[in-house]
Amino acid sequence: TRNPAAAEPESPIRITTARLKINPQIASAYQAFQAGDLATAQHDYQSVLKGEPKNIDALHGLAAISLRQGQPEIAETFYIRILEADPKDSAAQAGLIGLRGQVDPTQSESRLKNLLASQPESPSLNFALGNLYAQQGRWNDAQQAYFRAYSGDSENPDYQFNLAVSLEQLRQPKLALQYYQGALAAAAQRPAAFDRNQVAGRVSELQK
Repeated sequence: TRNPAAAEPESPIRITTARLKINPQIASAYQAFQAGDLATAQHDYQSVLKGEPKNIDALHGLAAISLRQGQPEIAETFYIRILEADPKDSAAQAGLIGLRGQVDPTQSESRLKNLLASQPESPSLNFALGNLYAQQGRWNDAQQAYFRAYSGDSENPDYQFNLAVSLEQLRQPKLALQYYQGALAAAAQRPAAFDRNQVAGRVSELQK
């Protein structure tokens, strides 16, 4: 069974052109992260935080790096700092609940649903809910949540990958193939939590 890309609750680095004009180090950090150079990315993001302790993009970047390095406790501290700066940041809310959901899935599900009641279109909250359902093997529910996440952000590689995994679990290989291919294409543009080579292998299998 392929695991959904639940290790990173979100590919959480959001770049705005306005912010880039202010701080080019955010852009260089993001490029380093995409290239897999976590040390440079970490250094650049931390440099930004020295001058702007509440820079949301830098905090999201450091959270993503911590998750990639297998340090969920450190990621959690960055998510909390983001929410102190912006309590409505749905990517940080989803990340935090996703990390804690492994401990208490029922409480996390009700928290996510409460947040979704006020922002039902939020891709990151729907993605976190899908991950929660996937952990419980509730693939019908997971597929619906992943589709809502994908509808809100169709260029996110992890949303497409997890949607493909859920469709395969529901024995819909043709549709799954379509989203695996979409995930690979999107991963060329944005960081992804999955292994591209493994997904390429899965695409080959499904095309037989």
